[in-house]
Formats: sequence, C-alpha cells, structure tokens
Amino acid sequence: MLNFTGQARRRTVNLGNRSATTKQDILLKAQRERERRAKEHQREAACAIIQFHIRRYLADRFNIRLFSSTWDRQEVGYLVLVFGPKLIEHLDYESVSRILNDSKDMLEHYPGNRGNLKLCGMMAQLKDDVLIQEIVSCLNLARPVANEFVAGVRSLLMRTQKLSQQSITLLLEVVCRWNLNHSEALEPLFEIRSKETANSSVLWMFYQICGSLNVLPASDSRSSVLLENLAYIYCHVDDRTTISRCIASCFRGMHYIEQDGHLQTYVTQLYEKPFLDFLTNLVENEEDVDVTMENFVSYIESAPNDNLRDSAMISLLSRPSFLKKLYSGIHESRFGELEFEPTASFSIFVRLLEMYLLVSTDHELLSEYSGFTVKDLVAFTTSLKDFVFHNLWHIAAESRPKIVEDTLPLLQKLYLRDSRLHFCSKNKDLDYWSSKDVDFLQVSPFKYIEDYERLYREYADKRDELLADSNELSTADEASAIKFQILARLSSMYKSSVSTRQFKKLEILIKTPFFIPFEQRVDLFYLFIALDKQRLHLDEDSALMGMFMPWHVNGAMGRQSATISRENILDDACNAFNSIGERFKAKLAVTFVNEFGPEAGVDGGGITKEFLTSVSEEGFNSEKYSLFQTNSQHELYPSTAVDAQRLRYLWFLGKILGKCLYDHVLIDVAFADFFLKKMLNPSSQFASSFDDLQSLDIVLYSNLVKLLTMTPEQIASLDLAFETDSLDGRGTVVPLIPDGNNIAVTKENVLLYIIKVADFRLNKSLFRQIQNFHGGMSMIIAPHWMEMFNSVELQMLISGGGKDIDLADLKANTEYGGYQETDKTINDFWSILQELESQERLNFIKFVTSVPRAPLQGFRSLEPRFGIRNAGRDLERLPTASTCVNLLKLPDYQDKELLRQKLLYSINSGARFDLS
Repeated sequence: MLNFTGQARRRTVNLGNRSATTKQDILLKAQRERERRAKEHQREAACAIIQFHIRRYLADRFNIRLFSSTWDRQEVGYLVLVFGPKLIEHLDYESVSRILNDSKDMLEHYPGNRGNLKLCGMMAQLKDDVLIQEIVSCLNLARPVANEFVAGVRSLLMRTQKLSQQSITLLLEVVCRWNLNHSEALEPLFEIRSKETANSSVLWMFYQICGSLNVLPASDSRSSVLLENLAYIYCHVDDRTTISRCIASCFRGMHYIEQDGHLQTYVTQLYEKPFLDFLTNLVENEEDVDVTMENFVSYIESAPNDNLRDSAMISLLSRPSFLKKLYSGIHESRFGELEFEPTASFSIFVRLLEMYLLVSTDHELLSEYSGFTVKDLVAFTTSLKDFVFHNLWHIAAESRPKIVEDTLPLLQKLYLRDSRLHFCSKNKDLDYWSSKDVDFLQVSPFKYIEDYERLYREYADKRDELLADSNELSTADEASAIKFQILARLSSMYKSSVSTRQFKKLEILIKTPFFIPFEQRVDLFYLFIALDKQRLHLDEDSALMGMFMPWHVNGAMGRQSATISRENILDDACNAFNSIGERFKAKLAVTFVNEFGPEAGVDGGGITKEFLTSVSEEGFNSEKYSLFQTNSQHELYPSTAVDAQRLRYLWFLGKILGKCLYDHVLIDVAFADFFLKKMLNPSSQFASSFDDLQSLDIVLYSNLVKLLTMTPEQIASLDLAFETDSLDGRGTVVPLIPDGNNIAVTKENVLLYIIKVADFRLNKSLFRQIQNFHGGMSMIIAPHWMEMFNSVELQMLISGGGKDIDLADLKANTEYGGYQETDKTINDFWSILQELESQERLNFIKFVTSVPRAPLQGFRSLEPRFGIRNAGRDLERLPTASTCVNLLKLPDYQDKELLRQKLLYSINSGARFDLS
C-alpha cells in the first residue's frame, strides 16, 4: 500500500503481548525436562528396589517357613548356613531354638567360618538372651571369628533388655577359648556408652562379670569412654591387680574428656592412693613394658580436676625414690646441653619439683637423707639456670624450644626459695643467679623501655577508668598480670628487632630479672620512675609552677596540698589524698596543724618526708587502727580483721608505701617475708605456699611439720578434722574442705590437711587485705617495677640495705652549714664515726634520717641530702637532728672526746629535737 507521498507504508500488526522465545529459554526448558525425567527414573528405580526387597523378604519368609517345616533334621542345619540372622526375623524363638538344636552337630564341626559368621549375625539380632546358649553351643570353636563375634556381642549388649549371668559367662568363655582376652579385638566391648543401650543395667552387669573373670581389652585405645568403663570395673571388683594393669596401660598418650557424668565418681577413685601406688610401682620398677613414664604423664594430665591432680602429685612426694629416679633419668639425658630433647620424665619432674618446693619444709629441702638431696637440687638448678639463660640470650625467640617457657615458673620458684635459704647462692657465690656474661652486663635495654612503659600506661589508664567508674577494687590488680602481654605486643611491633641484644635484655628483665645484677636492677627501677616523672612533667615542677599551673595544664602536675592534723595524721591524709589517684605522685604541699595552730615551714622536701614517715608510723605501727599485726620476729603483715574502712586505709597505706619508693624516701618498717612475696605475686592471686607459713606463724608451722612425722595412731589420738579457727575472734570454726567438720585427719590425708590450713591462714584470710594494699601501691609503683626484685630485695628498697655504711660515700655527699670541711669539729666528727662499731654507725644514721640503713644507690640518692649544721658554741648542748631534712645539728665542741661522749649519748638515747 502506498501513502499519499508515493512511498510504501509500514503497517504495524499487534500479535499480542508475548515476547519472542530466546535460545536461553529453550535450553532452560530442556534442562528442566531432563531433571524431571531423572527424578522420575530415580522414583522408578527406588520402587523397583523396594519391590525387590519386599519380594525377597516374602520369598525368604516363605522359604524359611517351608523348609523349616518340611526338611528333616539332617537338612535343616543348612537353614543357618543359608539364612542366618533372617531366621530371627521370620521365625519365633521356639522354632529357631529347634533349628539350632537340630543343627548343632553339623555346625560345631562345619569346615569353615561361614557357620560361625551366621551365628554371630544371629546373636546381633537378639533382644534378650533366650537363644544365647543354643547359639554358643553351635559355634565351631576351632574356627575363631574374633571381630564378628565381638561385633555380635556388642550389638547384643546394646539391643537386649535382658541378659543373665549364665549367658554372659558363656560368651566370656568363648572370648577366652579364642584367646581374645587382653587383645585389641575386645576394645569395642568396653567402649559402649550406657546411654546408647536399651537397658544400661545389662551393660554394668556385663562389665562386673568381666572384671571378676579378668576379661579385659589390651587397652591400646585412647578412648575416654573406655577409661570410664574400666574405672567402673575397677570399683566393682575385689582383686584389682589385673584391671589396674589394664587401666595403667590405657593411659599412654590419653587426653581424658568426661563422657558420662555418672561415671566421674569411679574415675576419681583412680586418683586415690591404692591405684596411684600401683601405677607408681610399675613405672618405678619397670615391671611392664606397656607402662612407662609416658603413661604416668598422661595419667596426671587426665585428672578430672585440679584438686585430684594436686593430690596425686602430693602423694608422689611421699615417695622420695620416685623423684630420685626421675632426676636420674634427666641427668642421663644430658639436660642443659644444646641438643637436649625434653622427655616425659622431664615434664613430670618439673611439675613434681614445683610441688615439692611448695609443700616441703626448709628442713626437708636441706636434708641429705631425702631421696632428692640438696646436691641434686643445686646441680639441677644450675643446669636449668644456664639452659634458660642461654636460650633467652643467644637464641631467637622463634627458634627456642617450648620447654624454656614451660620451666620458667619452676626457675622462679627455685630463685625465690634460694633467696632465703641460700642453698645455691652461698657466701662464696652471692651472685650465683646473676649472669657473668660480659656482653650481657654491658647491654642496656633503655631503647625499648620507653615503648614498653607507653604500652603499660594504656593498660593502666583503662584500669584507672574502671576504678573511677565502678569503684571495684578487684580491677586494680588486672594490670599486674599483663607484663607478658605487653612484651608480646612489643615483639609484634618490632619484629625485625626482637633478636637484638637490647630487646633480649628487656625480655630477660621481664621474664627472669634475677639474671641481671641487683645494682643494675636498682638503677633500672629508678630509671622507670624517672621516665614516669618525665611523662608527668614532675621534673619540671617548681614552687612557682605549682602556684600558677592547675592540674594537667600542658601535661604538668601541680602541687597537691593538704592540711594535716598532728592528732589525726592517717585520717586527714587519707581523706586528702586517697581519691586523687595518680596525682599523688606529684610534689606535696603539706601544712601540719598542732594544738597551737598551723606550723610554719617551707617544704624543701623535708616536710614531705616527715609527712610520709609520720603516716607510715601511724598506719603501720599504731594500735589506734590495728591495721597490721606482727609475727614472732616483730615483722608486719595486714591484720585478719577486715571491714570497709580498714580496706580503705590499707589501700591508702599501699599508696603511701608506693610514694615513699617513688620519692626515694626510706622508712624504718620491716615487713614479714610472706607479705612481701605476695606483693610480688599478683598474677597468681597473691598465693603463698606452705613454706611461707613460717614467716607468719612459726609455732603453727612447726606443729604442722610435726604431723608429718607422726604415726597413724598418734595422728588419730589428736582427733583432728578438716576445720580451723575462723580468726574472727568469736571462736567459730570453718571447714577447710566441703563437710570438713566430719572428715577426720589421717596419715593418708595429713599432707592435704597441712596444705589446707596453710592456704586458709596465708591466702583466704588475708586475700582482701592484700588485694587492697597492692591495689593502692600499684597506683604509684607499677607491678612490673617491683617484680624485678625478690622479697629480700624489696625490703631493702623500702628501708635501705647493708649491715654498715660507707663513710667515704657519706662524707662525699654531705652539705655543711656554718662549718667548713677542714674545721676541727668536722674532722673529729668523721674520725669518731670511723672508730665506732658498725651497729653504732647504723644507729647514727637512724638518728639523723630515721632509718638505720643507707640508701641502695648510696647517699647521693638521699633526699634531702645529708647535712651538718653548726649549732653554736654551747658545750652543754647535745647534738640533735631533724630527720625530716636529714640534718645533724652539731655544736662546735672543738674537743674530740667531748664530741664522742655527747654524740654517743644522743644516738643511744634516740634524742632528736627533745634534747635541744
């Protein structure tokens, strides 16, 4: 058709809305059709299989019933060979019994395994024991089918509701006849879970009979189910020798995990003395090649809980020969050499020696009559010390054997015990623990210390925020256990530098600081403090800055001021400074108020020192608060009495002690050794060990030690139970273990009793007090600063050290007021000090500084400096002192003997201001 222009005209034809079919649509449709046909074929195949089995089932039933009713006795035996378990499916038990009885003569002599295999299959289908006797009687005992028989019995035990003792005995007779007893083939019978059975009582009866007949597996399995079932058998037999040996063998390489809570009671009995002694004898005497030290290590590691593990370890310590045997094996393994490979013996020895150090008395440790002598202990300690140092200093962290980290806790315990007993660090070798490596001693870790401290502050600031928000004192000690985490984080930051000597020395400082000489550690301690002061801009502080700079302006700390009453020093100080947190590190501006009003004075450091020493004197020694009590050596530790206010005071006194250390102020306070150890052990919840009890209560410690040497009759005559006095002053008692009031102390459990008493006295009754005191102290002194030292060294940091003073050092660091160094009285003074006994010199230092010891870094570190001021020409006047500023006020006698007389009188009378 043409339009009016003469051109062809297009016509649009609407054929509907359906779009044209694409190639992709065609392919998708074909795929769906194929999938439909495949599913149809699967359904048809499944139907065919079902139909086949139905026809087969019906045919079997028809044939079995036909043949069983028509064949004679000679032919019916073939029904078992052909149909086997299907006879149980299609016939009643009476008919099957008749077939088995008729087939007995043929089957028990059948020349092959087929008959036995079919009979085992029939047994697996049973749900009670009606046909057990017939099946067993038909077995050809000359043709063993071990695995199939065990599988049949296993299935029977899991399916049956009833099984008589006679039937079980018959089955076990076959086990023995086929020599399956103590073989791996029996393991499946002993790895059945009771919850998987139709009647668990059948299983338990089966196991009891197995135990009574000593029918047991070879136990090469590492199955926890097997161990629990064997433990059940162990607890239900009279003669435990065979089952004990079986269990002992099964422990090799095992990692036990609880499977059935109802069986835990039986497993725990494996950790009581009878089985432990049996296992130890096997290992000690090497009676069984299947029971070695590897079994014993797995046995210890598989203990269901820590209490059982510790109890087993403690029991081992009563066998000195066992520890000696272990050490002999280690000695022969060339421990300490570079190629040393740790063995199972070494692993258990390390654990045992740790426990030995925890529970042994000093007398036992130093006794030459024990199986493990002091000579052995020193030899092992030396090897371990050298081995650990070599790896930490010479070997890159990624190349060190794991045993190095595993033995660090033991080495730390040996060091702490030796710091008191000196069995290694004797007089001729006081620097036993310090490394003699010249390169090591010359290296400084300063390069990384600043970064370490910065990371620590991140943790500490989070801790302080928690304290401010929640006021939970328990969070105060969280930072104490993070020093290794910080070191690991620093390692990841400096991956390319962790092998440098500077970083390795920092690692040693954190992990094993005792390798560094004490003098170096003291310098590092004050270096940490100096860096902290630099961080807080305390070195830039001055009186003028304190007046014009508010708190934290440009990062600097202003002076912290307070007015303190002489009558209520501790109360006023606590109210003024306890809540200011880290600001307590700043310079203090203290105004004392006495009965006449405010005391005049400009603090050049002396008033701050007087404030700290006065608060210490009242807090630690005053009966007004009774915050501390003393042991027989007049050494202090927190009182067992506790309430909220006392805990608050203890927190503040911890800050006071930290402030004294921070500001180099020595105080004349002697703390009990166990208390100082707790201050250095926050990562273990301040836990003390039994040997620490002697520094708390020497009488109790001695009495408890006597219990160890008593006979069973003597212990029984004491009528002791697992309970102790509550220490609350009301005469109440507390159980040491659950239901301890009703559990008598015997020879078998006396060691556990001793440990529980020590734990209550040292740990449980003092935990909150220690926690609070340490929490306050760690606000000022970071825990890792303190943990560079042992308890003896920490006491020296607090109150100075040495049994005499270095007069040359004192003279070189003395300032004079009104005197010249060449004056006669001054020359006479130094000459007299030189002539005095060492104790008199210490008394003199106490007279002037309030502390009878010299500063650890020498008198150059004494703040304020030691000074001598001319007190005039009054010859009747005595020398006096102002301890707050370490100042001796010495009259100008110009007569040596008069000076000697007056000086000794003042020193021995303790006079200071009062004789002026």
